Amino acid sequence: MKTLKLLLTSLFFLTITVGTMAQDKTTDYFVSDWNVLLKATPSGDAEMVMHLERVDGKLAGEMRAEGIDPSKFTQITEEENKITVYYTTMGYDISITFEKEDENKLKGSLMGMFDATGERIIE
Repeated sequence: MKTLKLLLTSLFFLTITVGTMAQDKTTDYFVSDWNVLLKATPSGDAEMVMHLERVDGKLAGEMRAEGIDPSKFTQITEEENKITVYYTTMGYDISITFEKEDENKLKGSLMGMFDATGERIIE
């Protein structure tokens, strides 16, 4: 009887551990550096790097563009396969929404007006 209890307890904790590990994988999909392309803006196409990391369980990061100081995200809303990042650059409040397209690609829009794509930087 003791062996059965020990076996069931071990199985219970193994199930919880595997379930927790699976959740961590899906919640960290966006954690990475991404090459972002904003298409057909009034200034033309814009390329930048979006840096995302998990700090204290929440996404944080910044947008980096050549010739401009990095812009830290003021807010990030996160869903299972979708995020929206908010930041201020050159006096404008910006939001970009991205959805997971596949394991290494994002698609979305800048302010709901301009197409945006992202591709994971793999080192």
